[in-house]
Amino acid sequence: MKPFNYLFIVVLIVMLISSAVGMFFVGGYTPKTITTILMTMAVSSVTSGIYHKFFVKEKEKDERNIDIENKAKAKAFDVMGIIFGILIIIYVFLKSNLLTISLVVIAYFLTFIIYIAYFSKYHKEM
Repeated sequence: MKPFNYLFIVVLIVMLISSAVGMFFVGGYTPKTITTILMTMAVSSVTSGIYHKFFVKEKEKDERNIDIENKAKAKAFDVMGIIFGILIIIYVFLKSNLLTISLVVIAYFLTFIIYIAYFSKYHKEM
């Protein structure tokens, strides 16, 4: 393992211990703490993606790895479209807040608008 991996494991263990101590003093999991945990996981996911996209420079850029990454992203996009559609249907059936449903629908359409825009751009270039 690289030193970075050891540092990551140490930070993860410290976070888990501090979370357990915090849950002990709060008195267990409440709806507010569960929401906070989910929000923290989402922010961590986004910042990790930004970090790896812009700050980590890969040493190897061979065509096979690029092709595999592009195919994986394409498959994830296809699945994401299905999952967003199912999520919208579930929110409607559960009679969720209109703001929540609207935000998910806007995210769903925005994803496909960006897809269409880049598809058009790349189609003109090639």
